Amino acid sequence: MNGLTAADYADTGQWRLIVNIFPTGITAHLENTIHTDLEPQLLFSTEWEEDADTLLRHIENAVYDHPRVLDDFTARIIVHDRNTLFMPTAVMEENEGIDEIFYTTVFETDPADVMNDTFGDITALYSPTPGLKAFLSRTFPGAMVESALMRRVRRFRKEDGKRIYISVRKGEADFLLFDGEEFLSGSTHCVNAPSDVVYHAVNIIDVCDLVPADVSVMIEGEENVGEVCSLLERIVASVNVNTENKRR
Repeated sequence: MNGLTAADYADTGQWRLIVNIFPTGITAHLENTIHTDLEPQLLFSTEWEEDADTLLRHIENAVYDHPRVLDDFTARIIVHDRNTLFMPTAVMEENEGIDEIFYTTVFETDPADVMNDTFGDITALYSPTPGLKAFLSRTFPGAMVESALMRRVRRFRKEDGKRIYISVRKGEADFLLFDGEEFLSGSTHCVNAPSDVVYHAVNIIDVCDLVPADVSVMIEGEENVGEVCSLLERIVASVNVNTENKRR
């Protein structure tokens, strides 16, 4: 027993809503802001076949089918989008609307659908599906909306050395490359096998003109992490691989 009463569960003020939106599903859980040792309380988890044309409808249906998420919680919405671009914050601040121009030059989308997430001198731009920005704004007013990749940048940036962080999940993986606090690359790629993860990791390191053996590799996830590590160690001499077999 966790000692919570019915009144505790009904008190939206002591719970934080965390929603993760993926191309193939959505999850929502509650974190207790007072009793931080409590396990997160899952509200729902829904999956679907990936289809950009129906993504917004799936998200809307999942939210409206589980009205508890519409209660007056402090909320954080984490959006996972493979089509995430990074740009210097200074460029965006000095040129109004340049973020939308930059993003729509690369990806076909309405400028009004482009979302941004800033962390110091870096801004992430993303837009997983038309209408999502407006839906989140009216459905979760006041919620913090974050790019999943930028969330990882915040977590890992203030460390030393050349390093690449890889987070593997079903069907895709995130890659973040740093040299000290200098952010060199951030991207999400489709992966179907451990060899795909290794290919993208080595390619990103090479494109950024680093020597693979000089780059520490940190891997976390639930999909074939052990196999990825073995392949990396065989392909890249003296590579330093650390693993963490859980998703954060």
